[in-house]
Parts: sequence; structure tokens; C-alpha cells
Amino acid sequence: MIDKKPVIGISADIKTVDGEMSFVMDTVYADAVAGYGGLPLFIPSLAGAEGTLLDIVGAVDGLLVPGGRDMDPAFYNEQPRPGLRLMDAGRTKAELCIMDEALKLHKPVLGICNGMQLINVFFGGTLYQDIPSQLPDALDHEGGAVHAVEVCRGTLLYTVLDTEEFSLKSHHHQSVKDVGKGLRVAALAPDGVTEAIEGDEGFETFVLGVQWHPERDDNELSKRLFEAFIYECAGGLGSSTRYGMK
Repeated sequence: MIDKKPVIGISADIKTVDGEMSFVMDTVYADAVAGYGGLPLFIPSLAGAEGTLLDIVGAVDGLLVPGGRDMDPAFYNEQPRPGLRLMDAGRTKAELCIMDEALKLHKPVLGICNGMQLINVFFGGTLYQDIPSQLPDALDHEGGAVHAVEVCRGTLLYTVLDTEEFSLKSHHHQSVKDVGKGLRVAALAPDGVTEAIEGDEGFETFVLGVQWHPERDDNELSKRLFEAFIYECAGGLGSSTRYGMK
């Protein structure tokens, strides 16, 4: 039982609005955190103010890295392919900074879509920049296409969701290619595209990335995912003990 609502930091995007650079965030992330028992806190992507970012991370109980556009491939040492919709690099720099501090402080991290990809790159992994051109035999993963997902047994995600397979609406054209060191695949689409990653058995901190958008789905699986994350942010029992992991 949670005695005190945990504060969940949610990183913001950087966009040009009416000619001005602005920090923006889709309200569904804050709605989901608040709806499942957390206190959402906006984290501005202040790439040039590392000290401020570190202070903010020190004040929150967990970190949620939300979806967005495409990360600059320079962050994983590749040249960009045609058709990318690049995020402001300042956002990625800020998110890598707060990710590093959150993990140093053993604070739970949940990455959604772009957030999952950021987790992978943080740990030295790479991305397929464009699934249709690099994996031509893959399923359609864009525009809300529905496909099945198989959850890998023995993972934290399997224990949290308590299911081997489910269907989801897909909204991405990029995905994990080389899995970062210290991470493992937690779920796959039927075509082999990675749909979730997490810290491997050596991790003591809750670190989970999902490629789909649970914040947009009002269902039991989204409930389980957010409640598990927020429980850990509240101090939980530690992911291994709480979810029966061996």
C-alpha cells in the first residue's frame, strides 16, 4: 500500500510555437501518472543547465521519458537516413543527463516509445532508423496498426503484466536494433521487432521501456504497468521482491 504519492518527473519536448522555442508535453502522460496514483512533475529539457537538471532529478521519486519524434542518429554514431523527423537535440541531451542521474540514484525509470529508444541508446544500443526501409518484411508498425506482442517469460514485464501475449496499437517507424549492454528484450512482435526492453537480472532498479503507448489505453494491462512503476517510485519492495523475480 502506498502511504504517500510519489513525484514522477516527465521530460518535456522542445518545439517552435509561434516562432518561439517552447517546452511542450502531451497531457496524456500527466493524466496517466495522476490517474494511477502519482504526482506528475514537468521537467524542462534544459540541455545547458546540467546542475538544475540534476537537482530536479534529486527531488523526484521516478522518471518517465515519453514519446516524441526521431532521435538524431549521431547519438548512436550513425548518419541519418531519409525521411527522419528529428527532435531538437537539446531534448535528447537533457534526457540522457536526467537518465544518468536517475540511475545513479537508483530511481525507477519508465520509457515510452522514444523513451524506450533513449534507454537503449543510453546503454550503448542502436536503432533501426526506419522499419519499412530497413526491415521490408516487417509488419506495419505505424498509424495505429494492430498487431500481437509476445512477452518473454522470466522478465519483469512478464511478471508485471501477467500475460504471454496481447494485442496493441502501434505508432512507431523506428525500433531497437542492437540491444544496449545490461539490457534484455522483454517483448517482441511476431516479425521480431523489439517491443519492450528492461534491465537484465543484474539490475536492482526498475528500468523498463515499452514501444507502445500505455498512457493512451484505458485497459487492465496499462493499469498494471503504471501501477507497478508508481509502486516502485513510492519505495516499493524493489522490483525483484515485489514481482516474484528470481
